[in-house]
Amino acid sequence: VVLKVAMACSGCEGAVRRVLTGKPGVESVDIDLKEQKVVVKGNVQADDIFQTVSKTGKKTEFWQ
Repeated sequence: VVLKVAMACSGCEGAVRRVLTGKPGVESVDIDLKEQKVVVKGNVQADDIFQTVSKTGKKTEFWQ
């Protein structure tokens, strides 16, 4: 699952990483702060990951 997430600092990155790391099925979370790109690998549903990240209050969209 690849998302574009509005993150301004390492604190934002940490918040996104925290909510995703504990989710069942998530094997890895790669975050590129400069590109504002979040890549989640594992046995997960795209919509579920999207909703989880959205709950952090960050503007979230699927990577185009």
